[in-house]
Amino acid sequence: MREVRKPIQSINKVTIPSKLQIIALGGAGDIGKNMLAFRYEDDLFVVDAGVQFPNEEQPGVDLIIPDFTYLRQNSSNLRAIVLTHAHEDHIGALPYLLRELTIPVYSTRLTLGLVRMKCEEHRLPALDLREITPGQMIEIGSFQVEAVRVTHSIPDTVSLAVHSPVGTIVHTGDFKIDASPIDGKHFDAQRFAELGDQGVLLLISDSVNAEKKGWVPSESFVGTVFDREIRAATGRVFVTTFASNIHRVQQVFDTAARYGRKVAVAGRSMVRNIEVASELGYLNMTGVDRIKVEQIDDFHPAEVIILTTGSQGEPLSGLTRMSRDDHKIQIMPGDTVILSSTPIPGNEDAIWRTVNRLFRRGARVIYDLLTPVHASGHANQEELKMMLNLTRPKYIIPYHGEPRHIFAYTEMAVSMGISTDRILPLEIGDVLELDHDTAAYGERVPAGSVLVDGVSSAGVSEVILRDRRHLSQDGTVVVTLSLDRNTGEVLAGPELISRGFLHPEDSEGLFEEARTLIVEELETLTSDAETGWDEAQSHIREVLVRFFNRKTRRRPVVIPVISEI
Repeated sequence: MREVRKPIQSINKVTIPSKLQIIALGGAGDIGKNMLAFRYEDDLFVVDAGVQFPNEEQPGVDLIIPDFTYLRQNSSNLRAIVLTHAHEDHIGALPYLLRELTIPVYSTRLTLGLVRMKCEEHRLPALDLREITPGQMIEIGSFQVEAVRVTHSIPDTVSLAVHSPVGTIVHTGDFKIDASPIDGKHFDAQRFAELGDQGVLLLISDSVNAEKKGWVPSESFVGTVFDREIRAATGRVFVTTFASNIHRVQQVFDTAARYGRKVAVAGRSMVRNIEVASELGYLNMTGVDRIKVEQIDDFHPAEVIILTTGSQGEPLSGLTRMSRDDHKIQIMPGDTVILSSTPIPGNEDAIWRTVNRLFRRGARVIYDLLTPVHASGHANQEELKMMLNLTRPKYIIPYHGEPRHIFAYTEMAVSMGISTDRILPLEIGDVLELDHDTAAYGERVPAGSVLVDGVSSAGVSEVILRDRRHLSQDGTVVVTLSLDRNTGEVLAGPELISRGFLHPEDSEGLFEEARTLIVEELETLTSDAETGWDEAQSHIREVLVRFFNRKTRRRPVVIPVISEI
C-alpha cells in the first residue's frame, strides 16, 4: 500500500493556499493507541489518546502509548483534545499526556466521567473537562467540531464532523449501525446524510471489521443468549466481558433480575466502571440484588451470577486468577463460565490457556466459537458501505486497522466504484495535507510508541526490552571476581552463577572455559594502563556473550561484577 505515496493531483507550489493537515500519531496501520491530530496554520487539536496492550514479546511492559514528541514540540498551538468514547484504546493514554500538557478535554458525559476517575487514580491536578452532547458544535481555533451520535459497545459514543477552512472531514471513530440499541439511542444516519449533501472532503473510517461481510448483530442479540444460558444453568454463572462494555453489563443485570439471581462483581476496573456508569444514569440496576464477593458462599449456586474481568486472558484479571486457583473465588464443577468477547489479536494463546484451565476445573465454558455470546462494536462491510454512501466523501482514510484490514477496506471501496487514488492509507507519523481540491502526503513527523512499565516515566527503551527478552529466553550469567587495585592481579574468582541458562551439569565444563577466557582477557586489559574498570567490565560482558552464543547458540544477559581490593 505504501507505494501509492504520491500527490493525488499535481499542485503549483507558487499558489498553494494554507493546508489542512491530518497527522497520524497512533492507530494507523494498527489496532489500539488511537490518536489523530488536525492542524490548520497555528491551530492544532487531537482526537483520542489511547493505549495498546503488550504482547508476549514485550515482557514487563504494562501499556503502550503514543509518542507525544510532536505534541510537545507544538504545545503552544495545541488547543484541545476531543474524545470519541471511553474505551481504553481511545482514552487510556490521556493521563500520561495531561501530566505534561494542560489543555481542555471535550467529550460526552459518560466518557468524561470515566476519564475523571482514571485521572484521579493517576493523582493528576484539576482538569479542564468540557461536556458536549450529540448535535453540539464547538469552536476550536479555526475549526468547528460537531459531535454526531453513533452506536458502539459503550454508551455516549460519537463520531466527529470537523468543519475546517478547506472543507468538512468526518471522523467516524469506532461505530456500528445497531437498529435496536440497548439504550434506545440510535445511529444518526440523517445527520451523516445531511453532511454528505453539504459535501464531505474526507472520510476517516473505522476499518477493524472490513474483512467481515454483512452486518454486525445487534447488541440486544447477546441478551437473548444470556437469557438462554443463565436460565438453563443449574449452578453459579460467571460472565466476563470488557469492563467498559456498559451495554453488556446492563444485559447481565437485566437477566439476573429476570431470574432472581444475585450479582457479585469481581475485578477493580469492573467495579469502578459500574459505579461511574450507575452514578451518571447510564446503568440501571433496578430489581437487582447486589452482593459482595465475600457473600457468594452464603447462597445456593443457582442464585448467583459473578460478573468479572478477564475476557482477554489478562494475567492479573479476575477470571484468569480464578482459573489458576489464585483467587478468593474458586471455580467448581457445575459452574458455567460465559466469555462474552472475541480475542484481540495477540491475546489468543492467553485466552485459550484460561479456557483450558476452566475446563480442567470442571466448569462448562461458553465462548464465541461455540455460541455467539458477543456482538462486535465495529461495523462490518455493509455498515461501512452505508457510511460511504451517506457521506459520499471525495477522499477516504481507512483508519484503526492492521494492514490486512486496510487492504480489505480498500478492496470493498473499489468494488463500490471508488478509485484507488482517492483512498489514502496512513501509517504512524504520516501527514496528509488537503486543500479544497487536492490531497497529498506531506513531510512525516516524529511518532511511534512508548512502552510503559509502571515505573519509568520515560518509557522502556528497546535496549531494556531486548535484555528482558534475553532474560526470559536465555537466562542470565553473573560473573564475580576481585582484583588487586594496583597490579590488576586476580585475587578471587572468577565465579560464574547462572539462572535460566543451562542445567548445572551441562554448564560445568563451559564455565571452566569461560573462567580461563576471562583471566586471559583481564591480563590483556591490565597491560594497557589506560583501561578503566568500567571498560573492563564492558569488555568482559561482550566477550562472554559472544563465547556463550558460539558454544550454545544462546545469548544470556551477562552481568560482570568486579571489585577492587
